[in-house]
Amino acid sequence: MAPFEKWFLSSSKESLENYEAMIGGMTEMIKRHYYELKSAYTHIDVEELSNLVNRSVYFSKHEQPLEDLFDSVQAVVMNHSLHISHPGAMAHLHCPPIIPALAAEVMISALNQSMDSWDQSPAATYIEDKVIDELTQQIGYPSSSSGIFTSGGTQSNYMGLLLARNEYCHSAFSMDVSKEGLPFQAKKLRIFCSEKAHFTVQQSAAQLGLGMRAVVSVKCNEQHEMDIKSLEEAIQEVKAQGNLPFAIVATAGTTDFGSVDPLFEISELAKKEGLWLHADAAYGGALLFSHKYRERLKALERADSITMDFHKWFYQPVSCGAFLLKNSAMFKHIQLHADYLNPEEDEHVHLVDRSIQTTKRFDALKLWLTFGAVGANEYGEMVDHTIETAKQTADYLQKQRNVEVLNDPYMNAVVFRYVPDILYSDCQKQQHYENRLNQRIQQHLYEKGTFIMAKTKHKERVYLKLTMLNPMITFDSVVTHLEEVVALGKQFEKKEERLRERSVIGQFYYDAKHY
Repeated sequence: MAPFEKWFLSSSKESLENYEAMIGGMTEMIKRHYYELKSAYTHIDVEELSNLVNRSVYFSKHEQPLEDLFDSVQAVVMNHSLHISHPGAMAHLHCPPIIPALAAEVMISALNQSMDSWDQSPAATYIEDKVIDELTQQIGYPSSSSGIFTSGGTQSNYMGLLLARNEYCHSAFSMDVSKEGLPFQAKKLRIFCSEKAHFTVQQSAAQLGLGMRAVVSVKCNEQHEMDIKSLEEAIQEVKAQGNLPFAIVATAGTTDFGSVDPLFEISELAKKEGLWLHADAAYGGALLFSHKYRERLKALERADSITMDFHKWFYQPVSCGAFLLKNSAMFKHIQLHADYLNPEEDEHVHLVDRSIQTTKRFDALKLWLTFGAVGANEYGEMVDHTIETAKQTADYLQKQRNVEVLNDPYMNAVVFRYVPDILYSDCQKQQHYENRLNQRIQQHLYEKGTFIMAKTKHKERVYLKLTMLNPMITFDSVVTHLEEVVALGKQFEKKEERLRERSVIGQFYYDAKHY
């Protein structure tokens, strides 16, 4: 046996037995844990968790028994992670990974293909290319389109604005930004997005050297969608100031509300003004496969570029996203050639020519295997089921006396808050109390581990948020959880009432003493 052979995949008996022991042992641990799983999270004090990690995690000088390693992993990782596959976990755009994709991860890690040059990933390169082609066809993009798998929405949004900026500078100033850097007019460049757009629009502007002030925030309507009239006015105002509009980011699925900006109207305005339209469909892209709600993404194909995340509503393990481009020729703005990697004269497909990453995982296998195992029809049913469950949940909450619901679910997000009976005469004090109360409800249930909600803010008020991505969530189970939310609110109100009574009594004695 060659030195160290047991630690690497090969044809040797020792190698394959060790691989089976490691992978099989980990699989058995996960199976056992999920068989006994009762809640989404088992709370542990932060200091206690830190001490447990410090005792368990270290670089050993010598080989440790596999059983001891697995015991440590169980005690630290499995016992104290948030189990997003549990139906009680519905806080963020953080999905339960679907089993076919988990199987694909085993092969992805074993083969360890590097998706930058063809010779490092011969089959994988063409599989990713074909999966991208399937997606562009689903959108309705022309044959001139292309795309690339990315780490997620942050990278994809950045790429959309990077290409938009470079294309604008090339067209307006005859400058190749990749070679010459930014023109002096760059400080005048402006991007438009709704006030509910993802923060990565500002982040991208900062990283592109334009500054966050280059992003013009456009007001939303009552449905939390970009208001088209406000967008028109913002563009004209920017032009009147002598600044240079070059891109619009339309959101197809806002983080809090799942709202979709009016894509057709925005695309018409972008065309009229000569602006690049990037659609952030990181959340809403899954509607392409919906049987009932696909029309909510109508006109998506009019965008110049699109962000899609598969580790949200496509149930893929983190990380897995895509950047899709209507005119693949625009990738020229990020292409560089290296003789050792992707020589210019080479006729092979090198995916690094479309990416800001060099080394990249074979994530396309996960999506291919998922649709192969599940089928687009059943996947579409999952999407529709989650929306229907969210709608049922919002309808139920609307009927509760101490609850305010902020949105009629357009996708599967529900935003609401507990509204107490206790009233303070001071409006600011009332808002502070209501915010604190909702924060306490969310934190209490998180620590209990049975119902994991997020919290957000709207007009300075704290709201609770359910992002119901998991198709295993049932309406009946959500009602049980929400009954506990209301019961907790009432319980905390009673404590507040007792504190107020003590305060009044204390003030009475103070006044009497100093009379």
